[in-house]
Amino acid sequence: MSLGKGTIALGVIGSCLILLVFTAALLSPWGGPYDSSLCGSTPKITFSEFEQENGTGIYVTKVLEVNGEGYCSLRWDHWSLYLIDDEDLTYHHVIGGSEIIDNYSGNNTLHWTEEELSFERNRSAKISNDNGTEFPIHIQNEMTGPYEDYNRTNTYPRQCLSLSEGDKIKIYGSGSEADGPAKEGWLLRIEYDPTGEIVSKIIIP
Repeated sequence: MSLGKGTIALGVIGSCLILLVFTAALLSPWGGPYDSSLCGSTPKITFSEFEQENGTGIYVTKVLEVNGEGYCSLRWDHWSLYLIDDEDLTYHHVIGGSEIIDNYSGNNTLHWTEEELSFERNRSAKISNDNGTEFPIHIQNEMTGPYEDYNRTNTYPRQCLSLSEGDKIKIYGSGSEADGPAKEGWLLRIEYDPTGEIVSKIIIP
């Protein structure tokens, strides 16, 4: 039995729509894998110098200013952090900063069960309670980015958290509240993964 011209036309239109939706999802800053050639220039980020918190052994740098975000957005998943020792060797490397956010507190149950949300919150609590022995780098995220919204994604809730003004990166050395590896003269190097460029190098005083 032959198909009518109308049926064939509808089939072609439907196929085109599916292709367009799939392509948009891939290219979306909140969607699937990104093409680094589409990300534009590397954002310019200004960080403060490291300061130790009252002899705790925790060194903190703060995001002071953010200029530009490229096509791929500023979400923490697009940043890599390297803790480098005084012999210029990488001691610790984090791919995707959202993995070490220590204050995730999402409460969206539209797409997630309480059990799934509890897992994410407990994961952040584990990082927060660690004194640097397992996680020598922590990120404390502030909800100041234009796209930050716990309800934005139904796949990976931390992916909606982005690098924005007020965010803090904490490095753990030795002190009253820290038992991490960092020492004076060590370096934190921050890279923007879509372009592979180094955004900042901050020395621990």
